Parts: sequence; structure tokens; C-alpha cells
Amino acid sequence: MVDGEVVLNESRAIAAYLVNKYGKDDKLYPKDPVTRARVDQRLYFDMGAFYEAFGKCIYPVMFGGAVPGKDELDKVKENLGWLDDFVKNGKFSAGTDCLTIGDLSLLATYSTMLACGIPGLDLAEYKNVEVWYQKCVKLVPNYQKVCHEGAAVMGGFYKSKLPA
Repeated sequence: MVDGEVVLNESRAIAAYLVNKYGKDDKLYPKDPVTRARVDQRLYFDMGAFYEAFGKCIYPVMFGGAVPGKDELDKVKENLGWLDDFVKNGKFSAGTDCLTIGDLSLLATYSTMLACGIPGLDLAEYKNVEVWYQKCVKLVPNYQKVCHEGAAVMGGFYKSKLPA
């Protein structure tokens, strides 16, 4: 992303920058230090744990390697358990009543996970996550275009590489 003199290339940093600079209010990235710390933690959780564990299950398959084993799948399940706990009681991932950039980041990962349909991973077990996902899909403008379509393409590619 280029915005004048600012050049950034990491989606989570870009989201924070754009909301800080152009946001009409602070709902997407609250200024309250405690709430912002929880949003930041969800961004880091997505990048450093959730997406990482998910990637270790899909990328080897997508690039011609072996299907990951039980340990990799268990790590995804562990991370899904954390997310399920984050969004319990109908809250968004940072415990807020409104969507934040933490949710947007997690939504992109979860949407792709859903589209991949990883064998041995039953996403229906994570009921709080499903409620949160459906709520996010309704709130994100143009979700189909900005998230679902790309997730579906990646999921289709992953499925095409799975051994028969």
C-alpha cells in the first residue's frame, strides 16, 4: 500500500494505519488502551498462531508436499478453540460489541479455512465461531467480493491438490 510517503506491505499493519488515519471513529480500532491491546493481541494471534497453524496444514499440499499429520491438525483445532473462546457470549473477538480490525483479520483466515474444507477438521464443533462468522459476514460491506471470492479460489486450489 502506498499513501503519499507511507509504504506498507502487511495487511494487518495496513488496516491499523488506514483506520488510524481515515477512520470516522475508533470503533474498528478502539483508542482505549485495554481494548486496543485486545484488538492488537487478536491481530498478532491471527498472524502468529491461527494463520500459521492453518498454513502448515494447507501449504504443503498446495505445493506438492505430503498431507500434514495429526500434530498439525491438532494445532489448528487448538487455535480454533482459542477463537471459539474469544467470541463466546455473542461478542466479537476482542470482547467488544462491535467489529474491529482484529475480527476482519481473523475473518479472512477463517473464511479461507472454511473454503478449504480440510479433511479431519470439523468446523461445526466451534459453535461460537460459527455465530461470530455469520455475524461478521452480515456486517462486512461487500463480503462476497472482498473476502469470500478469494477464499473460494484458494480453497478450490487446495482441494485440487489433495491426493485422491
